[in-house]
Amino acid sequence: MAIRKIHRMFMAADNFIDKGATWLIIMGGAMVTLTVVLQVVLRYIFKAPLFGLEEFSRLIAVWVYFLGAILGTRDDTHVQGDMAGLLFQTNRSRAVIKSFTWALSLLVCLLFLYHSAKYCLWIYGSGEKTPGLWWPRTYSVGSMLFGAFFMTIYSFANLIKHSNAAIRGVKITPGGVL
Repeated sequence: MAIRKIHRMFMAADNFIDKGATWLIIMGGAMVTLTVVLQVVLRYIFKAPLFGLEEFSRLIAVWVYFLGAILGTRDDTHVQGDMAGLLFQTNRSRAVIKSFTWALSLLVCLLFLYHSAKYCLWIYGSGEKTPGLWWPRTYSVGSMLFGAFFMTIYSFANLIKHSNAAIRGVKITPGGVL
C-alpha cells in the first residue's frame, strides 16, 4: 500500500516535470526568438540596440538547453547510433545492452552533477556577476546544476527500467514510461 502511494507521488512529480519543462521550453524558445528578432530590428534598422538583451536571451537559452536535456534523458530520445539492435535479436540481450549504456550515462551524469555543483558553489562564493546587467552568474550556472540533478535521476530510473527488462527478458517500453 505504501509503495503504491510512493509510486503515485513519483508519477505525479514526473508528470509535473514533463508538463512544466515542456511549457517552459516552448515559452523560452519563443522568448529567445522574439528577443533576437527585436535586437536585430533595433540594431540594424533603427541603429539603436537595446542594452542587455543578448545577455537576457542567452540566460533563457541556457535554461532551455538544460530543460531539453532533462526531457531527452527522461524519454530516452537523445541522438543515438544503435548498432547493437542489428547484432542482438532477443529482448533480453537488447535490454542488457541498454542497461549497460544507462549505467554509463548514470556515471557521466553523476560526474556532471558533482562538477556542476562544485562550480555553482564556487560562482556563488565568488559573487561573480554578468558583465552587462550585473546579474549574479548563478542564474545561468544554476541551470547546469538543475539539469544535472534531474538527468541523474532519470538516468537512474532508466537504468532500473532496462535492468528489470533484462532480468525478466521482456520487451523494453519506449521513452519515459516507467
